[in-house]
Amino acid sequence: MPPANSHSQHDRAQRAAGAALARALAAGEVMTAFQPKVRLDTRELIGVEALARWTSKEFGPVAPEVFIPLAEREGLISELTQLILREALAACALLRRYAPGITVAVNISPILLADRNLPIQIESALRLAGVPPQALVAEVTEGHAIQLGARATLTNLRRRGIVCSIDDFGTGHASLLSLLRLPFSELKIDRAFIARCARDREAEMIVRATIGLAREMQLHVVAEGVETEDTETLLRDLGCDAGQGYRYGRPVFVSAMLASVMRPGAIF
Repeated sequence: MPPANSHSQHDRAQRAAGAALARALAAGEVMTAFQPKVRLDTRELIGVEALARWTSKEFGPVAPEVFIPLAEREGLISELTQLILREALAACALLRRYAPGITVAVNISPILLADRNLPIQIESALRLAGVPPQALVAEVTEGHAIQLGARATLTNLRRRGIVCSIDDFGTGHASLLSLLRLPFSELKIDRAFIARCARDREAEMIVRATIGLAREMQLHVVAEGVETEDTETLLRDLGCDAGQGYRYGRPVFVSAMLASVMRPGAIF
């Protein structure tokens, strides 16, 4: 059994980290990077995913896997999401000058799915940025899509014209029947399957079946974590619509993404 004071030390560390994140949000330390999403048949840019990045003055670079759960525990997730949403929509408005059909995806925390004000806040942010609702993709992880309150929020977002996407599909153990009843337009296959599908028969079968299922559900299919030509070729042959991953680019800030979009005949 750990010493009693280990819990208090952990609590103090958590409070210190939470305070550091709150200061970072106020000081503009948390920024938004963008990773391209491309059509697999043409490699044309069709969208970007907005990803939060935090380089702390105190701790150096902090992984999203660390600071996003921290934001959820410390009651900062709404502030963080609103920051990323504003920056994502501003970037989308800029990118759409050169790639008119581009969309931007923003991850929505499961905590916020129970907030009835979220659709109103998102609609307000869209109006402020001058971006049409269909240009925003709200990504929700599979396991949290069926939680209490999520369905009403997702339906409200869809009613307002916002695209809803199942993120990390294959890892959340949600029932297919539950997913069929939710207003999704896009399905993203988790990178754990994509990374193995070109060399692992079992992973390929899962990806093949998932793409077939998505087709039956009339969902746009995106593969996450595409890194090699072999994987890209297989996914294209299987009928996957789009890909995202290091094969097409690492997350970059908006200036670098804009430079890529402005290249004559740019493909990724």
